[in-house]
Amino acid sequence: MSFSTLPFLFALQLLFWISLTHTAHGRQQLTDRQARSILVWLAILVLWGFATSMLAICGVYSSPALLRSLPGLWLPLVPMILSASLYVSSTTFRDAIHGIVTVTPSRTFIFIQVLRITAIGGLYKATHDLMPLIFTASVGIPDFLYGVSALVLVGITRYRRVSLQLLGVWHIVGIAVIVITAPFVLQLSLPGPWYIFQTLPDGRALLEFPMVLAPTLVVPFFILTNAIAAYHLLRKSL
Repeated sequence: MSFSTLPFLFALQLLFWISLTHTAHGRQQLTDRQARSILVWLAILVLWGFATSMLAICGVYSSPALLRSLPGLWLPLVPMILSASLYVSSTTFRDAIHGIVTVTPSRTFIFIQVLRITAIGGLYKATHDLMPLIFTASVGIPDFLYGVSALVLVGITRYRRVSLQLLGVWHIVGIAVIVITAPFVLQLSLPGPWYIFQTLPDGRALLEFPMVLAPTLVVPFFILTNAIAAYHLLRKSL
């Protein structure tokens, strides 16, 4: 097991949302019940993080039966489905999310995406045969560049106003750079009916702990944050 920043990234993502919730609640912009609903959401993601880690450690993700099920296409959707289910089923949680985004400066939601520059670590691992090069080239590098763009945009918004519509589109780009390529490249790198990129290490390296946290938790969490911010910004710009 090699060192990975992924557990720390997930901790920072949790702290980001906890901080936003604490601030909004402290200013009486969230009710107690709404604040608790955010903590329930985060607790669900923590439990999923523990579950996906244990499944990787126990070798479930490397089993032939699971690999035949095309996990690259559906496994990253698990935290998104859990989050969307809570959003659809709970008015309290839905109001809490909208309340937090409404009272939080849009620059804050740009700043959290700066953490995506850590994707450059994947290039280092790929050059040391710890990750599939095809995945790093097609997913990791664009993700790193998006993190760089977040850093630049943070600087720009400090000195000038950027339109809400442009910021909303920028968040959609943050979703697209992952969604368009990552599931398919991962699946094409895994043993099974779509196994095309067979150079070792292949996609199975991304289903080992701690790397499994990238496709099953950390990256989807970034995308969820993008989606929440984009929805609010584009709706507000109309």
